Formats: sequence, structure tokens, C-alpha cells
Amino acid sequence: MILLLISCKNETKSLDNDQHKVDGITMGAKEQAVIKEFLNQYLNTINDTLLNERITENYTRYMNGIPIATNKTELNAKMHLYAIGFPNYTIDKTFTEVCGNRAFIQWVFTGTNTGEFAEVIATGKKVHITGFSQLQFNKKGELFQEDIFFNQLDFLQQLGYSLTPPNLE
Repeated sequence: MILLLISCKNETKSLDNDQHKVDGITMGAKEQAVIKEFLNQYLNTINDTLLNERITENYTRYMNGIPIATNKTELNAKMHLYAIGFPNYTIDKTFTEVCGNRAFIQWVFTGTNTGEFAEVIATGKKVHITGFSQLQFNKKGELFQEDIFFNQLDFLQQLGYSLTPPNLE
């Protein structure tokens, strides 16, 4: 986290008291406040109107470096997948920093798998996963890229799955 804060301060060039420029995009205090409000709504609700208004057509979500959604429709489907599988889920932010056109969030996902998840019947198991996300916004304040990092093996093990060693014979 310390490296993030140092990096954010080094990349941000003060223009005046309320404006910052990162990656050639100038974001004022008002735009950054809009981004923070969006983040509060985006993480814990599935809101089709919000997605349509604040996410670009060429949006891409990467999960642990793998693209899992490349447009609004795919994002909506992925979000509904978690909402069905974990109807009581919450995502709590433990750290948030908006730096120019980027937002950095450390988060905790908790929920109980009481619904079908990825075409697999519910396990009834509770999960508690920590992760980190970087979100990038365009000049209009629309989200165009999201990078999510978390321990997928830990997530699956909390659901009751295990690894089987390979057969070496």
C-alpha cells in the first residue's frame, strides 16, 4: 500500500488545489468525488442503469490477469453469477485511493454459497476473501478497465474444493 501511495503522489502533478493530472487526464476534485460515489454504488449492487451510464462499451474486466468480461453485457452476467451464488454477499472496502483517473481498492468479499454458482450446486459454505482492484476511468469519468486480484485457490478451498495431486506414474 505504501508503494501505491508513493506512486500515486509521484505520478500526480498538481495543477491547482483541486486538479490532478495522471496519464494525460486531468481530474478535478468534483470528478474524483463522482468516482468515489460510483465506487460505493458499484461494489455492492447490481444496477443495470448505473452500468449503462458509467461503463464504456469497450469495458474490460481482468481477473488475476485473465479477461473475463469485455463489454457491459458480460460484466452484468458475471455480477449476476455472484449475486445468485452468494445472495447475501458484501464487499467491504478496507482501503480506497483515487489518483487521477485511477481508483485503487483493497476489499473483502464475504458471503454464503446458497445458490447455484457457475453451474455448480450450492455448497452452503461461507467465504471470506481479500483482494485488490485497480479501476481506470476515461475523461468523462466512465469506467473502461478493471483489474481484480485475489487468491482463487483460497476461494475454492473455502467452498470445499480441493486439489488432487497429479498422477506421476
